[in-house]
Amino acid sequence: MKAVILCAGLGSRTGLKYPKCLFRFNDGSTLLSKNIDNIKKYGFKNDDIILATGFKSSLIKKETNNLFKYVKNLSYAKTNMVYSFNEVLKKYKDHDYYIFYADIIFDAKNVGFIKKSKQDISTIIDSDWLKKWKLKKNYLDDLEELKIHKSKILKLGKKAKKIDGIDGRFVGITKFSKKIVKQFIKKKILKNILKENKKIDLTNFLMYLINYNYEVFPIIKKVNWYEFDEYNDFKNFLKR
Repeated sequence: MKAVILCAGLGSRTGLKYPKCLFRFNDGSTLLSKNIDNIKKYGFKNDDIILATGFKSSLIKKETNNLFKYVKNLSYAKTNMVYSFNEVLKKYKDHDYYIFYADIIFDAKNVGFIKKSKQDISTIIDSDWLKKWKLKKNYLDDLEELKIHKSKILKLGKKAKKIDGIDGRFVGITKFSKKIVKQFIKKKILKNILKENKKIDLTNFLMYLINYNYEVFPIIKKVNWYEFDEYNDFKNFLKR
């Protein structure tokens, strides 16, 4: 098994001069170090953790003391998460992959939830998302569709115009089994979709898979987590 932390992005909306996963909290820890500690509580060793880097990757290596595996997305400025994941797959194959966004903070229990999944594709969905989302300055501008029916995800990723009808919030923690990743490679799914759109993100990739009759299973929980998109998100989180 491999835990892949997607930390290649510029994080331009934060205004930070360094990767936002290196934001340092009052206790001296970084966003990245908190998440790595939580991941390691559920059986992942240093060699099982892959940091998909890009923007100022040397800072991430330095901050993490070069303890983990690193894959650099050289095209980080003009690509997105799925491209970074594909770069990881070029180097590390034949594993179950647990994907974590680098710009979220989450309780360690979420790692346990995703590890227990027996499905080939599963993702954590927060059923209690709205009160967290209202902490964001312009939360109504960042609503996403999410529709669940008969324990499967039918829709996700597109911008939603209203809160009504949203069944939860995609957290940014997803599992792809070794079996399904082999299919991705054999059928050239990642290669083909990246030809169409190098900037595709993970939610839209999952929707792409759903449209091609892959089953994506939600793990629905009241999740303790928070996402950092803008600098105000860090300030709001620290006020909680």
